[in-house]
Amino acid sequence: MKKIIPALFVLCLFFVLALGNMGGCGDNPCDFSLNAFFNGTSIDDQTSEWDCKRGGETVFTLALFGDLTGIRSDIGEFVFDRPKCRVIEFENEAGTGKLKQIEGTIVSQGDNTIGSLGFKQVSDDFGDTEVGCELVEF
Repeated sequence: MKKIIPALFVLCLFFVLALGNMGGCGDNPCDFSLNAFFNGTSIDDQTSEWDCKRGGETVFTLALFGDLTGIRSDIGEFVFDRPKCRVIEFENEAGTGKLKQIEGTIVSQGDNTIGSLGFKQVSDDFGDTEVGCELVEF
C-alpha cells in the first residue's frame, strides 16, 4: 500500500501538468492578437491584404477574416481555425496546411497603417515555405 500512494500522486501530478498545457499556451495567456491582423470581418468587407514574399519575390497574397475564412492568390478561398496561440490550421477542397510561428506588428501612423506578418507554412498539399508579408491597404 505504501508504494501505491506515491505512484498515484505522481500519476495525478502528471495529469494536472499535462491538462494545464492544453492549447499550447499553458498557464500563460496568448501574447499574440491574431484579430489585429484580420483584413476585414469577411471577404465582403475586405479592406486590405498581405503581400507575402520570400527572397524579395511575391509568393502569394493573403487575406484573413474575422469569420475564420481567408483567401490566397495561389490556393483560393479557405477556412481556418486556431488551435494554438501562434498557429492557424487551414483547409479547402485542394488540401490542408498549417501556418506556424506567426509573428507580426501593426502600427498606425495618422491615416496609414503599417503592418508586417511572418510565418512558416507546413503542408503536404501546398508545400513548406517561410514568408514575410507586408500590409497593403485598399
